[in-house]
Amino acid sequence: MKSNQKIAIKSTIKKCRSCGHTKLVPMLDLGVMPPANAFLQKADLKKPEAAFPLRLVVCPKCFLVQLGDVVDTDALFSRDYYYLTGASAPLVKHFQDFGARLAEEMELKKTDLVVEFGSNDGVLLAAIMPYARVLGVDPATNVGKEAAKRQVPTLTDFFGEKSAKTIRQKEGAARVILANNVFAHISDIHNVIKGISHLLTDDGQFISEVHWVGNLMGAGGFDQIYHEHIYYYSAHALKHLLEKVHGLTLVKVELIPMHGESLRIYVTKGEKGTAVDASVADFLKKEKTLGLDKIDTYLTFSKRVHTTKEKLLATLKDLRKAGKRIAGYGAPAKGNTLLNYVGVGPDLLEYIIDTTPTKQGAYTPGMCIPVVSPEMLKTNPPDYILLLSWNYADAILAKEKALRDQGVKFIIPVPDVRIV
Repeated sequence: MKSNQKIAIKSTIKKCRSCGHTKLVPMLDLGVMPPANAFLQKADLKKPEAAFPLRLVVCPKCFLVQLGDVVDTDALFSRDYYYLTGASAPLVKHFQDFGARLAEEMELKKTDLVVEFGSNDGVLLAAIMPYARVLGVDPATNVGKEAAKRQVPTLTDFFGEKSAKTIRQKEGAARVILANNVFAHISDIHNVIKGISHLLTDDGQFISEVHWVGNLMGAGGFDQIYHEHIYYYSAHALKHLLEKVHGLTLVKVELIPMHGESLRIYVTKGEKGTAVDASVADFLKKEKTLGLDKIDTYLTFSKRVHTTKEKLLATLKDLRKAGKRIAGYGAPAKGNTLLNYVGVGPDLLEYIIDTTPTKQGAYTPGMCIPVVSPEMLKTNPPDYILLLSWNYADAILAKEKALRDQGVKFIIPVPDVRIV
């Protein structure tokens, strides 16, 4: 594909972005594909798309899994961003519940400042707003406008040392800094951590949710890999980055059932007498049991990914040969990795339904499958549905019971291709 956009490979890495180790090990190559959130409008379909290598490498020193090539982040994020937290009912509930829990556990007061970077449309901060002062930081202009509808103040900027100094000067230090599903997106992670250190109060906490590489490896959810996700963290890699490189302290780890499985980490400045929860040592032990501190574990991953690709493509082709109609359910960014790597186009999927209004009427990057309203399932139901939002499988299967009772079957692509 030839590029018609001002997007470029910013760098092909020569050393680990966390610890600086120079002998990185190739792990998985998914080929060349467009950015996962670069949805197309109808007028774009005849134009060439920008496409870039998507490959993983792993550091044998700190075990950080990372992209081998980084796309210019200004182009990925400083524009209209199609992903909106508020469009996902499970995510909204998750963050509303967490916001209330956080306010109680931290005993937040009206004078406390809570800052979230990568705050998107402000769902989490809106839940915290009754208890404390809040400020979102996000570079995408359209999501800031959505946050304003929830009365969540948002700074349109990337978070880092410079913006942290500006915030502290204007608003004071932050008792809590949050980053959910964004800590893995940032190329210059050291600048961000310096910003966290500068903005956080001495007794404050940085709390972040990141997709766990153990889930990626164990469940085979290779579709979690895309250009916006630069890092794929284990607790081992996070502890090395935060403590050995930056002098912070990882004080608590939780495994939560979001996006397959994610880590929720609690980090402090490590002031004298800081208590470290037993969950940190327990989780590191769990990762060692899974072999996440061994390079061989990562190298076997690509074999499982290739097997999944072949099985899914064969299943879809066999169904189409049998005259069955197939649609997709959900148009998340990760779904576009799966569609492009497996080679699933409109010849196999007639359409994809999604609840996000900005995606409806658009086409998926690379494969150019139309995205439509969920109403299409009522007016033009298929025989089979490929569940691209497989991480919400239980909730979706329960929600679509009536459709399933009519005989429509769901194809779940990972960790093993199965039809339910």
